[in-house]
Amino acid sequence: MAKENTVKSKLTPNLHPKLLVTKYMGSKKAILDFVASELIKLTKPGDIIVDLMAGTHTIGYAMKNRCQMVANDIQRYSRVIGETLLNYNPEPRFEGVLLDTFRRFYITNARHLADIFSHGLRREQGMLSKDADTKYNWMEYREFCESYPYYLRETPALGWPEEFSLLFGHRRVEAYKTLNKLEPYSLFSLYFANSYIGVQQAAEIDSIRCAIDKLCDLWLPQRDELKHIDSYRLRCLLISALIGVINKINPGPGHWAAYQHVSDHNLKYMKGQRRQSVWDIFIDRVREFENNLLKNPSDKGPHIVMTEDYVNFMEEVHEYIRQARVVYLDPPYSQGHYSRFYHLIETLVLYDYPEIAFAGRYRVNRHQSPFAHKEKVASAIGKVCEIAREGNAWLVSSYSRGGVIADDKAFRKILEEYYPAKNITVKKLLSVHSKLGQANRMQTEEYLFKCKP
Repeated sequence: MAKENTVKSKLTPNLHPKLLVTKYMGSKKAILDFVASELIKLTKPGDIIVDLMAGTHTIGYAMKNRCQMVANDIQRYSRVIGETLLNYNPEPRFEGVLLDTFRRFYITNARHLADIFSHGLRREQGMLSKDADTKYNWMEYREFCESYPYYLRETPALGWPEEFSLLFGHRRVEAYKTLNKLEPYSLFSLYFANSYIGVQQAAEIDSIRCAIDKLCDLWLPQRDELKHIDSYRLRCLLISALIGVINKINPGPGHWAAYQHVSDHNLKYMKGQRRQSVWDIFIDRVREFENNLLKNPSDKGPHIVMTEDYVNFMEEVHEYIRQARVVYLDPPYSQGHYSRFYHLIETLVLYDYPEIAFAGRYRVNRHQSPFAHKEKVASAIGKVCEIAREGNAWLVSSYSRGGVIADDKAFRKILEEYYPAKNITVKKLLSVHSKLGQANRMQTEEYLFKCKP
């Protein structure tokens, strides 16, 4: 029976709209048409699709003109991206008085940081100046980066004045944790400068993040003539654009599980990445997102975007599942947790001065997905099957060969615990996966399971 219900597919040309906010493991961008074409076959205009693990909302953005999306992901950055891609209408545009006011808030925070972190900023400016390539070798630049202080650094930051090193101490960070929105915003300057990003870039990120809060949370609500502006979703747009900036300036492979160390081989590239202006890229990203969103409006919304554990989410939106045509499941494939690979943008969104650990400066108490554990994944999939089946919705699930579940046969075996074999169809597609920064790419097979209720 399994053989009869297996269909080979070929990748079709780009047929559906895409808007990439950041590179993302398991993103459906490369195989969007493979997935979206099957969802279209199962739905009518106006139907509900429940997207359980939406990630960067590639599927939702492609389907939002056909169906109402009810989207969820445990990571907070996903909700910000989802509200942007699914619900934001960029009218008026981010220009005029909005941009002018935003720039003032940005400059104020940036000036404070330029004074506080002047020692580190001056040294970096010298290292990245045009004549620095002849003045400093790669080992000197590496030492500058590796020795730089940061909050909860396990080894002493040698070669820095004591008063500068004290800026990164526990007492200062505790003040930020205790006093909500204490200025100047300094989180990235205190945690991540000279790791994933440069010193100046960290100050720019902090200052843009400050300007977002001040514009959208404080200034806009007090302006009666601007009450028509959706300040919450404008906030989401601006943070999404900043996520896009951090993705672009990251010299690593598109995630933040570890940062690149300076070497003789990559010195020119590293310096090129660190010389990029966060502000300039940010403004370009905002305009790019606005232009794309105007080309892909939706009359099926407002779409629902949530941040829950998938079980809590399915219980909370149970009535939507009963009305849904499709429950779409795109679980993690590997044993690597998204909370580690994308901790930096999670912290950007929360901006909560977290406790961090390990060389990668990960958030403590990160979410651990049961789909990334071999001993838990079958039970996790089973819970989804039960709720989708009870709601009388189609269950559509993406997966890839070589994941925590080895292949389509093993995945199908789990599904057959909950559905008759004749009600399960799998389509397969040859695809290529990035190996997270490694030079070669891996050919694999994508699966799309459809389970009839």
